[in-house]
Amino acid sequence: MKHYPRIIPDSSDLENLEMVKVLNLIDSLYAGGAESLLKNFILQAKTNSDFQIDVCTLYSRNIFAKELTENDIRVFNLDLSFKYDFFKMISFIKLVRREKYDIVHVHLFPADLFVAISSLFLPKNIVFIFSEHSVYNRRRSSKFFKFIDRFTCSKYQKIVCVSEIVKKSLIEWLPKIASETIVIKNAVPVDKIRDKKESIYDILFVGRLERVKGLDVFFEAIKLLEIKHGRKLKVGVVGDGSIREELKTLTKNLGISDIVEFLGIRKDINDLMQKSKIFVLPSRWEGLPMVIIEAMAFGLPVVATKVGGISEVIENGRDGILVESENPEELTDAVIKLLDDDKLRDFLSLNAYMKIKDEYSIEKYTENLLNLYKELVR
Repeated sequence: MKHYPRIIPDSSDLENLEMVKVLNLIDSLYAGGAESLLKNFILQAKTNSDFQIDVCTLYSRNIFAKELTENDIRVFNLDLSFKYDFFKMISFIKLVRREKYDIVHVHLFPADLFVAISSLFLPKNIVFIFSEHSVYNRRRSSKFFKFIDRFTCSKYQKIVCVSEIVKKSLIEWLPKIASETIVIKNAVPVDKIRDKKESIYDILFVGRLERVKGLDVFFEAIKLLEIKHGRKLKVGVVGDGSIREELKTLTKNLGISDIVEFLGIRKDINDLMQKSKIFVLPSRWEGLPMVIIEAMAFGLPVVATKVGGISEVIENGRDGILVESENPEELTDAVIKLLDDDKLRDFLSLNAYMKIKDEYSIEKYTENLLNLYKELVR
């Protein structure tokens, strides 16, 4: 059998009987909301000496791994060759047994199924937790997958949802798990609001280049801005995904390829936000998108669709502007209104920053999650 791969060398076991040992398992540490939340949580939790928290990934795409390892966080990698490479469960089971974890906390699919099956071969005193990050997935359109999801969720003592709407949609899908389901809202680090630099982009988008994010609708709105208002805006699109080339072709067909810049995966998101006037997220569905919270924490005015948990964090007209999904005309009107009104941008920016600081800070999230860990271990 292939020797178990690790991103950094193993260290000696920490022989502290009072310490709670936690392994967080996620598909990868690639750029994404769940991945960013996990990274920020672990860095924040490192200050609490009552816990040792390690990370394990299924795949090798791990751009956040370096930052964690530089902060002395242990990161393991199972290096699955394909989604259902269940042979690697042997390596995972050996890792959990060797390190004697008290808690295994799982994020995303197929990691949840991978651990649910593995749990059948692990000690019964281990606590298993799953975090649900989205209101929708393709599995919920199939009765067969409902059986799979029911089995998967039955192996977790707690299911943590990132918003109330995520909890509601999950319970509608699997009513019997209601008593095990709780909400701990998504969160981000919140610094002092920074002075704005000279803008490079009028509009910034950050996210996966997939149909769910509604970029086709967004580009139609950009074209309408040119047709209706004679405005050619500079647009930055950060991210990557399966429809990247399709979206590039769409910008050419719409005649806006000269004003839409595809920036790929970037690590300087904060700098890009500081150099942009507004942030737009035209999603078709969402859980509680991390990028919205990040933009608001940075004091960047937001226009977003009223889907999923977005309406939980943004109060329309007070700390952001909400529009209907699949509606390029309404999106166009909201963007032009915000770009043409400096006072409105400042008003929304300050209110958004204060809301995130008060309700969605990584400190509060970490405190709530560590308290959950303690409660379940006891």
